[in-house]
Amino acid sequence: MKFTTSSWLVFVMMSSTSFPNKGMSFPIASFISSTDIRHGHNLNGMQDDKMRDHSSSFKSGLGHLHTRAIIHKKYKSSKLWEIPSDTTSFVCNDPQATTDGATLTSIRNDIDEKQQGRIGKKINQSNHPEEARNSDNNTDTVVVFEPWGADYDTSTRTQKSIKSAAKQRASPIVRASSVLKTLLNTDPINCNASNLVCALTLSAKIVPKHAQRRHEFRELLHQALDVLYTLVEKEQLNTRQLANAIWAIAKHYSIDESIFPPSFRRNNNNPICYAGTSKDGTSSSSSIVSFAEKWDLREEEDKYEKEERALCTVEMIARQLLDITTTANGSVSSDPSGSSIHSRRRGMNQVEISMVFWAYAILFPRHVPAGWELPPRVGLMDTTVPTKAELENDEETITFEKLEDSSNYNAIRENIQPTSIVDKLFDALASDMIQPIENDGMTKLHQCQWKELSTIARSFANRGYCQSPSAQALMMNLSNVSISRILEKKDNDAEEILPRDVTEIAWALGTMQSDCYNLSDSLEQFVMAIDKNLIDKSLERPMKKWKSADCVQMAIALGHGRLDQRGLLEQIYRETLISMREVLKNAKEGISHPMDKPFLVFEIVALLWVQARLYLTGDCGMIFDEFSELAPQMILYRMHMLNDSQEKSSFDHIQTALAKINLASQEQANLVWSLTVLEKYHSKFAVDLLSYIIGACSKSCKDGHLIRLEHAHQLWQSIVILQHECPEAVKDVDPQTLTFLKRTWNQEKARQKSSSARHRALSQTLNFMGVKHYNEHDEDVDMALVLKMDSKWTHSAEHSNSNTDNKQRVAVEFDGPSHFTKMAKSDNGQRPKPPRALGHTVLKYKLLKKQGWTIVRIPFYEFDRIPFWASMERQRYLQRKLKTHANLRFSGVDVSEYKAPVPNRNSRFD
Repeated sequence: MKFTTSSWLVFVMMSSTSFPNKGMSFPIASFISSTDIRHGHNLNGMQDDKMRDHSSSFKSGLGHLHTRAIIHKKYKSSKLWEIPSDTTSFVCNDPQATTDGATLTSIRNDIDEKQQGRIGKKINQSNHPEEARNSDNNTDTVVVFEPWGADYDTSTRTQKSIKSAAKQRASPIVRASSVLKTLLNTDPINCNASNLVCALTLSAKIVPKHAQRRHEFRELLHQALDVLYTLVEKEQLNTRQLANAIWAIAKHYSIDESIFPPSFRRNNNNPICYAGTSKDGTSSSSSIVSFAEKWDLREEEDKYEKEERALCTVEMIARQLLDITTTANGSVSSDPSGSSIHSRRRGMNQVEISMVFWAYAILFPRHVPAGWELPPRVGLMDTTVPTKAELENDEETITFEKLEDSSNYNAIRENIQPTSIVDKLFDALASDMIQPIENDGMTKLHQCQWKELSTIARSFANRGYCQSPSAQALMMNLSNVSISRILEKKDNDAEEILPRDVTEIAWALGTMQSDCYNLSDSLEQFVMAIDKNLIDKSLERPMKKWKSADCVQMAIALGHGRLDQRGLLEQIYRETLISMREVLKNAKEGISHPMDKPFLVFEIVALLWVQARLYLTGDCGMIFDEFSELAPQMILYRMHMLNDSQEKSSFDHIQTALAKINLASQEQANLVWSLTVLEKYHSKFAVDLLSYIIGACSKSCKDGHLIRLEHAHQLWQSIVILQHECPEAVKDVDPQTLTFLKRTWNQEKARQKSSSARHRALSQTLNFMGVKHYNEHDEDVDMALVLKMDSKWTHSAEHSNSNTDNKQRVAVEFDGPSHFTKMAKSDNGQRPKPPRALGHTVLKYKLLKKQGWTIVRIPFYEFDRIPFWASMERQRYLQRKLKTHANLRFSGVDVSEYKAPVPNRNSRFD
């Protein structure tokens, strides 16, 4: 039999007698759902002292919706009749039936009124309803049971069976499969939405990430998700069940991405993006970004039908949650067609909101990393010729490309408006969290526990959605609430604060302020509250109880936020040094025992990146110098290559060792870049490590593998420095790879850029002074001056950018706030110390000097002290900085003579 959801199944008892059915006051039932059956089924002869099933699975792809009829032997004349939904009269084709027709008006009316529950109704079976209505002897009992609509007692029994399946002694994958099998093998009239959500959440908590029999479990999961699709479509889940359901789906997706279609997974795993270079390796200086997606035309059209339904369920849940939230707040949401949707379900509490935030951040993460202008891009060094088989297969694939102008990305990101249903849901929930719910101004945010606060903050950081007013308001309020609780903890010994929660909030604020500068003050205040109130400086090791992940997350937050919190940073790196020294000491002595705080390789690399970004050299403290010296030795030890010579280590061996310690391409590029910035490439361990990574990358490019352009840029900057200062580290790089890396770097520098307001003001002042210059030079120079070799004053600069041989090239670099550590607050009215340049700025100037440029830096904290209306003062400042003129004459008596600038001198505007 083939079933659909277009019909009702009604079980008609040819007797008015009822019997007790485990507390039910009506005799018998089947449930609604199915089909296109146009004849009755005689169930006579089914005898059993107990109640029995007569089921028929339908195969329409909707999963566990079976036809059930519960029969008792007492009713020997029982009939199971199906009533199509498009008929107005009921005809029984069974020749043994005592009646041949009935009207369905009363049946349908009763079903429409009570279809959410179990109903029993005496229906007159007669050709003349008027006569039958007056007859008491010709009445039959019709009972309809709704599938997945079990009452509380029945569903409780089902719930116990599901939980018992989760507790059996077996492997995790077997227990997770057993949970879903228990649900799917249970009669649907004995289940409800709570049982379904329970099975999904339990299995999500149990199932391991890597296990055998994954395909079998996935099939069971899709069957359960098919049922969920149907119930969500009918809006049969309450608010809590919707939140739990989307949490379970996201948890399953984080373990196994195959539950969704491949197209969704491709979009989430950073799309293939060629920027400034084509797939065939030809060079280009265009600022066009190309996003490519390849479809296999050989795939069956309905191959991923279940996966598509699962994805559709995610969207339906988002729409219903958005409707619930907007309705609870007194507004009305609309579906895409414009029709209003009014929800009768209650609004979400803070626990449910945090679950929803987490789930949709996992399902729809950010595509542009924090602080990046563009999405990740890839390049390919074309060194191979496609085989005949590859060419034949290529004829059965089609590639779609979307071209965008990369110069518009900054403007787009600064004016983000919610477009997708997920963005709208995030905005609605963010507004709901900060809405006062009591007269004293308390909000749902105040009712959150630390775990929920950290989950919300991390979800917004992972989603990358923090530019909207609602998101910014939520994050600022979250920071303020967290700071208040930290202060309350110090004064009243209130709720215990775990380092994991505060460091996750700090990490999230640090990540988001890279995209939204309005959150930078919130991050700084939150970090200062942690440093002053949660870290006891009187102890020998104040951060001894912090786990390695907590230390690393706090360091990354400081790195993203450009916060030079020297005391806090020293404590973090001291803990790391203690751990690394203990590991190496035990390895030398042949001792192997678990450590209290082992730092993983990627965590050590992350700390190196933070040190390089903040440019924490030996001048900032000996502990930073010691860490950067010991880190390469520690990484080689974890690679089991501490005592290997470069001659004995093949590139295949190196790549295998890097894979074993989970050192991905991003970490490899960060490691090489960090050691180059810190100038830690002179020790044997550092030279070996740099040689291994750079050589392996060169071989990978030569073998025709894709490389992210951002990684290629980091490697090229490092190679340029190492070629002169540590040639041994780059001896394995072949010339073809060097050419490819250089070309990608030149294309990146030639990309169209937009000048800041400060830059434009500086350029206008130079124009007014008659100093010829070039804005946004191709070699990544803000303003370039070309002078003759014997020039003494920069006002003699030429207006030609060609034939610069035997000429001086002056790079005027305006360094805005993003080039320095964050300015400290003034204390006692005194001007704070000037901020330090960040690592990427220091490396940029090294590269420019190696290319023959003379660097003149204009820091923002000097230029900004001069008011915009003081044009003559700006000219005097640039006269001293750039040595533009011997004398600047503003009037007959007002003449500015050249004087060498005095470092850190106060001006009259200070």
